[in-house]
Parts: sequence; C-alpha cells; structure tokens
Amino acid sequence: MYPNSHTHELRWTAPVAIRIGRRSSEFIHGPAEAIDYLEHRWPFLDGPCLDTAKLRCVEAMNRLAHIEVAREAFISAAEEAKVLT
Repeated sequence: MYPNSHTHELRWTAPVAIRIGRRSSEFIHGPAEAIDYLEHRWPFLDGPCLDTAKLRCVEAMNRLAHIEVAREAFISAAEEAKVLT
C-alpha cells in the first residue's frame, strides 16, 4: 500500500467527479483525498468556496463537522473552479 493512500480514510456516501485540465474525470471519495487535491492540484489558489472546503474537510477529518457537509463544500469549490463533472 502506498503511504498517501486514502483507502482507510473517512468516505463520503458518493464520490465527487472532477476533471482538472485535459485529464479524464477523477473521483474524490472523502475529505482527506479532497484536501490533497485542494492543496496540491487545484487550478485556483484562492476563492471563498475553496477556503470553506478546506476548512470543512479538515473539520470532518477531525470529527468536528459532518462528513457530508465537507462533501457539499467540496462540490461548491469544484463548481467555483469549474472542474465539477
């Protein structure tokens, strides 16, 4: 297993499909994976939905917010960045 694998992390009820650039669609399964994308692969560095998504995902990982709230925040950030498929 790879050290950065997110298979044992918290998972959303349904993955979120995104497409960054010319790549094929990718599926984000939970807040840890979302944070990785938001911090290292996101096409924009700033935005209100981006900041909220990061916060909600961290809160969900620390069990301070419901995991589906983090999913909805990630979807909003993906819409803001025009990467939601």
